[in-house]
Amino acid sequence: MAAFRSIGVVLLSALAFCAAHAEEHTIVIHHMEIQAISGTMRVGDVVTFDNQSEMAHNLYITYPDGTVDNLDTQIPGTRKSLTLRQAGPATIKCWIHPIINARFDISPAEQLKH
Repeated sequence: MAAFRSIGVVLLSALAFCAAHAEEHTIVIHHMEIQAISGTMRVGDVVTFDNQSEMAHNLYITYPDGTVDNLDTQIPGTRKSLTLRQAGPATIKCWIHPIINARFDISPAEQLKH
């Protein structure tokens, strides 16, 4: 029983370490464009989309393998977040306004250092 408790403590510590190293990024949407994406985004980071335009948008991210994270309809003045799931080149687009399009790279999650 003590061995299971020890394993549990180690796993919880590892999860806390990983969560502490995930970063948060905010991307602002202005009218029909997305703010320039800067900095390094990694798998596990949280990205928040801040709709500061006067119209609704429906952003989604397409990952290298074709999977999609859809943020659904986002009305003006709202924020929606998602956690990045896959490393590689990704694209942000809007289902409603196809002109909104941004490409960025997602780096692998940082490796735990011993």
